[in-house]
Amino acid sequence: MLPRITAPMQTRRAPADICSMVHHELELFDGNPEWRLLLAAYHQKIAAGSIEWSPRLADVAGLAAEEISAIHGKLIALGLLKFEIGSRAEGVHYQLTPLGRQALVPPAERQLTPEWMLEAEPAA
Repeated sequence: MLPRITAPMQTRRAPADICSMVHHELELFDGNPEWRLLLAAYHQKIAAGSIEWSPRLADVAGLAAEEISAIHGKLIALGLLKFEIGSRAEGVHYQLTPLGRQALVPPAERQLTPEWMLEAEPAA
């Protein structure tokens, strides 16, 4: 008889683990000031246009054109920026995540508790 193979149990991460992950992602972000330029450019474009999603930015002051694509990937991988693929004519659109908005706040003023945890807390 062959041994029974079971898939490992997927465990839900403890709040402390999640806060640690968030802290690590924000440390990476803070250590790369050029990433802030792109994220801030999306924030400004979305806020100025009162829109939810921004078309892809190809020109950002302070960044070389060849850097922008790689920085998009880093911001998406860290969960600071999300994207949606539109029609062929519209192309890709981007939006800051809640963590992306926190990343733009000065480090001393950040609230490191994920928003979904705050929403789950009962009102006092």
